[in-house]
Amino acid sequence: MAVQSFYFFPSKNAFGAIWLLGFLIVAVLTGGCGPRSAPVEDPLRPVSGMGAYTSADDGIALKPAELDALRSTGQLDRGLSEKAMRDVTLEYKSFLHQKRRTMERFSQQARPYLAYARKAFRDRGMPEELACLAIVESGYNPNAVSPVGAAGAWQFMPYTGMKYGLNQDWWMDERRDPYKSAEAAADYLKKLHGDFNDWHLAVAAYNAGEGKIGRALEKTGARTFFALKEKNHLLDEKAQLREETKQYVPRFLAVCKIMRNLEKLGFQACDYDNPPSIVRLQVKPGTDLMALSRAVGMSWEEFASYNGAHKRYVSCTDRSTPVYLPAVREKSALAHLNNPRAGNRAGWQTYTASRGDTWQNISRRSGVPVAVLQSANKHVRSLKPGAVVLLPGGAGVNKVAPMAVASASTSKKEKGRSGRSAATERMTTYTLKAGDTLYDVARRNDTSVNALLAANNLDDPRQLRIGQQLRIPGEGGGSPVVRASSRGGKSGKSVAVADAEKTHGSSGSLGASRRAKKKKATYTVQPGDTVWGIARKHNVQPKDLMQWNTAAAKGTLRPGDTLVLAAD
Repeated sequence: MAVQSFYFFPSKNAFGAIWLLGFLIVAVLTGGCGPRSAPVEDPLRPVSGMGAYTSADDGIALKPAELDALRSTGQLDRGLSEKAMRDVTLEYKSFLHQKRRTMERFSQQARPYLAYARKAFRDRGMPEELACLAIVESGYNPNAVSPVGAAGAWQFMPYTGMKYGLNQDWWMDERRDPYKSAEAAADYLKKLHGDFNDWHLAVAAYNAGEGKIGRALEKTGARTFFALKEKNHLLDEKAQLREETKQYVPRFLAVCKIMRNLEKLGFQACDYDNPPSIVRLQVKPGTDLMALSRAVGMSWEEFASYNGAHKRYVSCTDRSTPVYLPAVREKSALAHLNNPRAGNRAGWQTYTASRGDTWQNISRRSGVPVAVLQSANKHVRSLKPGAVVLLPGGAGVNKVAPMAVASASTSKKEKGRSGRSAATERMTTYTLKAGDTLYDVARRNDTSVNALLAANNLDDPRQLRIGQQLRIPGEGGGSPVVRASSRGGKSGKSVAVADAEKTHGSSGSLGASRRAKKKKATYTVQPGDTVWGIARKHNVQPKDLMQWNTAAAKGTLRPGDTLVLAAD
């Protein structure tokens, strides 16, 4: 513990001297001379990472074994300065004391994935300890979602995820694939190291964005992360590193020290070199995933815990996709996949077309994009009355069972006094809070931003206000979308729709690559359209589509919008 020195100069005023002496006595009696009890961690508070960045010395002396673990070094924490070591020590003590239960839980959550991540870094000639960064990001939770839309164990923002090969469309969000996202994180960190030639700066840029770090280095003349941290006060307020970023690297290095010494520090032992045996199976387009889960004797919740990337009860209808299962389920899974008709259909729903039905109005009512409907129903040559349309059930891995889809023609008995259908009455509402984005609300309620806009008759997301109630279309994308008037609050800040700058998505150097010019073309957005779906339909890259169109980049596509499909 550092000793604070007090400097005192004699005063001619005796009363002043007595007052000062009394003040010093009170300070000693009330100060932290002995160990103070660590604050109790709230077990009910959801933790998406290591918690708030407010570490401070708790006054508890480290035991000999804890000191030995602190002094241990790996490839990333060698040769730290005294000041840098002090920052790391604060984080280290925080995990040993205040956040011990969180650290225990996260170290166990990492077991299925850490060996794979280490190999991903090792294969690229990178330090294996970088695999511990996902503990700081999410506690190795593949289904973690941040308030600003970063997702998965490695907390990729949407654009950065796509840039590094993580597909995100109506069917899947591969940011939640713990194995593919580990490969993407390794590629991204390798690129960052190439930019800065320093692993600490690369880790900091993973959090703040390489643009932020690059500009700060240029303005301060610093060459290392800890030198940049010391000079942070020289930057103007906008250019300064956030408190989160300043403590991000010390926190990561502290986690590395703990993970190297789990047993020595009294944490539960974990054999990371022998993780649970998991198999990866490639399934055909349109595979009934819920039927598969039943065939292998798994509940949907258990199946979804291995396959968080899948957003539906059915796999994508136009490409093969991977599923992960415990190795002991492989035999029964292969038997089912080789003869899928042996089991009952579970993930698909059916809808019987009525007179006047079109793909567009079925899409609006079901929440299923037109392109998806047509891809899943190639057997339906025309939408005649009585035609049976297949609908992929579910809109999220957390749903227990697929929702029934209301018929396009609702009988008078189903309508209430207001004329709304019974399905409409089942719609839920959500009250907007400070910091909410439409992306967050859509994600939490298993719907899309476009569906929210349509359900609330919104043309401009800036109409939203804190305290406003939003209608949530259907449940899990299975109920019809009904347009209703929105009522904005009288006051309050606008709720942002575009993803805020967080982790890896803020830098200008992440701009979409310039490709060869294509023939000038445009496309009018239809209900249910997504950036990924439009890009695939017109054979362009999603990142290019977002570069050419502001609405696509911000995720604010609305039916009727005109998108440019080629560069100028």
